[in-house]
Amino acid sequence: MKIFKSLVFIVLVFTISTCSEDDNWNTDKPAEQQEEDSNFSENFGSPYNARFMGKVINEDNNPVSGVTISVGSSITTTDTNGIFSITEASVFEKFAYIKASKEGFIDGSRALVPSSGVNQVTIMLLSLDTTATVNSGETSTVNLPNGTQVVFDGNFENLQGVSYNGAVKVVLKHLNPDDNRMELQMPGMLFAENANGSPRVLETYGMIAVELRSASNEELQLAEGSTATISVPVPLNVTDTPSTIPLWSFDEEGGYWKEEGQATLQGNNYVGEVSHFSFWNWDFQYPAVTLCITLTDTNGNPLPYTAMDLYSPALASTGTYGYTNIDGVECGLVPQDDELTLEVPNFGCIGTSFTTTIGPFSSDENITIQVPDADALITNFTGTFNNCSGDPITNGYMQLVYNDSTQTIPIDNGMLDVSIAYCSDDVSFSALVVDLLNNQTTDVTTGNFTVPTTDLGMQMSCVELTDSDNDGIFDIDEDINGDNDFENDDSDNDGIPNYLDEDDDGDGVGTADEDRDNDGDPTTDDSDGDQIPDYLDDLDVFIYAAETPYSGCAPNFIIDFDAIIMQTYSGLINNTYSFYVLESDAEAETNALPNQFTDDGTIDSVFVRATNTLTNQSDISELFFYENYVDSDQDGLTDCEEITGIDEFPQNSNCNPNGNITDPNDPDSDDDGFDDCYEALIGTDPNDSSSFPQDSDGDSVQDSQELIDGTDPNDWCDYNDASFDYSLVWDTWYSANCDGDISVNECDPAPLDECDFNLNCNFGSVETAAWNALDCDGDSYTNGEEMAAGTDPSDPTDN
Repeated sequence: MKIFKSLVFIVLVFTISTCSEDDNWNTDKPAEQQEEDSNFSENFGSPYNARFMGKVINEDNNPVSGVTISVGSSITTTDTNGIFSITEASVFEKFAYIKASKEGFIDGSRALVPSSGVNQVTIMLLSLDTTATVNSGETSTVNLPNGTQVVFDGNFENLQGVSYNGAVKVVLKHLNPDDNRMELQMPGMLFAENANGSPRVLETYGMIAVELRSASNEELQLAEGSTATISVPVPLNVTDTPSTIPLWSFDEEGGYWKEEGQATLQGNNYVGEVSHFSFWNWDFQYPAVTLCITLTDTNGNPLPYTAMDLYSPALASTGTYGYTNIDGVECGLVPQDDELTLEVPNFGCIGTSFTTTIGPFSSDENITIQVPDADALITNFTGTFNNCSGDPITNGYMQLVYNDSTQTIPIDNGMLDVSIAYCSDDVSFSALVVDLLNNQTTDVTTGNFTVPTTDLGMQMSCVELTDSDNDGIFDIDEDINGDNDFENDDSDNDGIPNYLDEDDDGDGVGTADEDRDNDGDPTTDDSDGDQIPDYLDDLDVFIYAAETPYSGCAPNFIIDFDAIIMQTYSGLINNTYSFYVLESDAEAETNALPNQFTDDGTIDSVFVRATNTLTNQSDISELFFYENYVDSDQDGLTDCEEITGIDEFPQNSNCNPNGNITDPNDPDSDDDGFDDCYEALIGTDPNDSSSFPQDSDGDSVQDSQELIDGTDPNDWCDYNDASFDYSLVWDTWYSANCDGDISVNECDPAPLDECDFNLNCNFGSVETAAWNALDCDGDSYTNGEEMAAGTDPSDPTDN
């Protein structure tokens, strides 16, 4: 069994997807599932009432409390364990859409085909951490280390269509089919409306989520008429890479994907152009059929809440996952006419999986698969659970811990009767039932599974949700590791378990006093935005080491800390900053630097002290500076070289401005047909159109220089060595033989010295009679005589 995967995902849709928020979203519509302007919702079937329970986790697999959950018009929030329960919601018989939102996260969702009983889901929310900050009015690129990329044209607007100018915080996430967490991260399900309005299931090659925020955290979008270029790497597990692939955006209002353009394969990335954000998906589409699978054990008993993976040739190794419901059934959409591989992973024992082949299916079908016991033992796990008045619990759940995992089992009628597969070498379990309606629990039950039945008997949830240490958090919610044992949760390692510890994180501030918003619940307060609630965070301030470019040009670099804070730390909250040259000064809060000053490059790093305005706690990190070598006009000279005339790359570049001040936005400042770099290198004036490079004989020396040197500008063999530049000669010079020796100029170590040559590099050169008559090595034999005898004319000992 897998941790947290007891939450049933009822949908068998075979792909991973990207979602894109609808940029025409009408915030005035009520929170309920509505028919779209198109007739696509006719595929959803008739209205249907269903029950839902689920868990919301973050990217570290930790539960997220206080998440707003909406299903149709029904709304609730997650508890401290990340659990939510909606006893009745109006959806459709073939489509239900669950949305999850909380400040600090990108909105998440899940869509499924609802069934009778309790429908369970797990949603992993993605943090809203700033990846990079760009500026409006200029083209900019945001990258991830794996090659995911977004290129912006610089035009942005707010959700009311008003043009925005300023810094733009970009959140970029890549949902990668190579990452098994993608199944929990993706929005909706892989169900789509193609360009023809037909329903399809999808095979994903990857997704991205992009969120744009202003400096004041106002939501932004691409301006009307603007586009962005998006690019994702081909997944490692994909073997088929066609030249084009459809692009799909996620309709956050409708809960399904819509075909919108295509991407092309460029190198190892699929690249496309989009006009809005936030989620996009690279997918192939397939006709769908509905498949319902019932899993049973060898005795024919249904296997509820059991993980299931499915793969098909269409999906390669991306596959899909799901969990059976209370009756051991999972229904969903699969590609039509494809043979499928079904896998039940970690059945009973970790590392033991059951695999079989099913299909193909040309139409809707129901099948039953019997899963052999193998190394697993099967017990019929039973019990009766009443509230303190003796009535059955109708809105609750059991937290069952066994086999190194935690399983959440819904309790909706006071009865538990399920088959549990467990491992023979680990038979212990602990169980706790929570009555959500009355905020009460049973006592924790511990024991060992037995075959054929493990009966918990009748239990009553009369244990009040107590707060033993009066810190504002119920004892049950201080079971951080979720193993039903309050004694082994000690966040600050002070020997006092959290449920008895008035200061859970040991930071000197009582847990109750870390309820910053005074709502009576310290678990929802995270003043530094690091996704760790303050009461478990012994340092309630967040700062990190970073690097940032200097502004301006050497030797007058401008260090502007206000701009740096906006660019580098824009994603952090509730902080004030001060900057110091020495770490000791930052610790002592002395000799703080001014907000803006000029430096010659002596200061290559400073220490930043961040102080949380709500907690008054501080932390220190280092900020590094680097020169930003920008070449706006791509002429080979950096902008600073063109502005200052000073060579920034004396060791690494042939382009030296040589004191010339030129236009950094125009590669040919004087419009004479030669770029600024070349003119600076040649020695002509890049700002004077009448001064341009001219080398009539191709010997690399400009005609004007040859006049100064007293050489012939029309003779490629008449030049001054001091003015010569091998990298600028013409091909005609390469093939010539200026000194008449055995070597052509191209490989002659000294093209103007007839006695400095290379015998192994003549390329068909014919030596002159004058050279044959010479005796270069002084051994009394002429060069011609030695060449005829096969001896070396440059070696006096070889004659």
